[in-house]
Amino acid sequence: MESNLDKALDIAGHGRYNILILFVSSFIHLAAVLDLLGYCVTVPAASCDLQLGLAEISILTSVPFAGYLSALPWGYYADTHGRRKAILVSATVGSTIAIITSFSVSFKVMLVLKLIGCFFSTASITLSITYLGECTNSKNRNKYIFIMNSFNLASDFICYVLALGILSLEFNVPIPWLGITYRPWRLFALIMASMLALGAVMIFFMEESPKFLVNKGDTDKAMQILKKFYGVKQSDESLVTKGDKKEINFWNSVVAQVIPIFRPPLVLRTIQLFFLMSVCLSTNNVFFMWFPTMVNSFYSSMSQTNTSFCEKIVANLTSTPDLDYEICDDTISKNTIYSGMAFSIFFTIVNYLSSKLASWRKIVLISTLCISGISCVLVNLIYQPIVSMIFFILIQLAGILVGNVASYFVDLYPTSYRGLGTSLGLMCARITCLSGVNIVGATIVDYCNLTFFGWAVFVFSGIFVAFFLPSDRKKINSLK
Repeated sequence: MESNLDKALDIAGHGRYNILILFVSSFIHLAAVLDLLGYCVTVPAASCDLQLGLAEISILTSVPFAGYLSALPWGYYADTHGRRKAILVSATVGSTIAIITSFSVSFKVMLVLKLIGCFFSTASITLSITYLGECTNSKNRNKYIFIMNSFNLASDFICYVLALGILSLEFNVPIPWLGITYRPWRLFALIMASMLALGAVMIFFMEESPKFLVNKGDTDKAMQILKKFYGVKQSDESLVTKGDKKEINFWNSVVAQVIPIFRPPLVLRTIQLFFLMSVCLSTNNVFFMWFPTMVNSFYSSMSQTNTSFCEKIVANLTSTPDLDYEICDDTISKNTIYSGMAFSIFFTIVNYLSSKLASWRKIVLISTLCISGISCVLVNLIYQPIVSMIFFILIQLAGILVGNVASYFVDLYPTSYRGLGTSLGLMCARITCLSGVNIVGATIVDYCNLTFFGWAVFVFSGIFVAFFLPSDRKKINSLK
């Protein structure tokens, strides 16, 4: 059934609706990532208003990753009610709570609101990948997922551009009935949240994944979409065969969706892809979330000569900062913002170029992880400031591999479990990010060198696991 539908999509070719799906999916993906990763800039900028120390900053910058604990219900919801509907609900509710969060009056309020909001908004990140993959023909699928990941990395640039334009403003608008002062960081958070709301409006006008509809037995609706938006001809209707509808209670349905992922023939692939997703995503996200703090400290220590990267960032970074509000400084250096912009441009270009190598996914995966792992080792062995900063940036190169690993989920998992499998894989990766951000925050001051060397071992273990992926020359078919 699934292969026949792929044939129908391949026969239809590639048109404007495919490009529209790519744009909408990528925009939602970008907006949801901004809601997640943008907090690495928002939280330091809010440190004075909310009286945040290093411990509070560490918690707030990591808590968005906890949203992936909701992957199971969201994956189940997407596999039973539809990809489009799941994205619409998650983006709408997530953006609404994110807007409210920009008016937080304290650390505790922001923590609770951000945690609840990310239980919704993070679902859009994973589900947009599945939605795009299922709505695209086999010829363009891998390329489109790589392009989507370029939007993912472009979110870093947009985040820093907004920070440059908004956080440099100087205004203080008292809001007595809330007991807060409206400052630039609140506007910054509001604008990023509004982008996800715009994405929700876009997906409202899109159609459901034809693969999902066929799998659920709604062949007529699927064929209607294929003919109207994909250009499938009436003569090709025989390729779309009806799926079986089964009445099953909630808990039995959950078991039916989850168990196959963790038993043969999928279980070994599940463990493999979950681990690779964790390595790639956390290696990028953990250090990205600490990027403003570390780079700020690095530039403040540039006068120190013959010192390592760790010695420079630790010189102005303490685990017990002075929280005296009168002397509090929540400014973010323009050099840090410019570095972030250059960093994101570089990664976006590299990721786009890697999309041209989509046919050599395994080679790209292993080669990129090698660069990241070696950079973890060399960042503290080279005392030249510019070179050490380059190595620090190259550590995060693993982030371009998220689309690479995600494409294996689309290829190796059947439609019935694809949404849940991708969601759980990213949940595992984000939990690793959640742990990683806090581990780095707790160890970077006293055990900086050990932190980077330990992460190098983690990355090299990913290289070993990647060797067992299917060959690039072998055509991959979804397991039935």
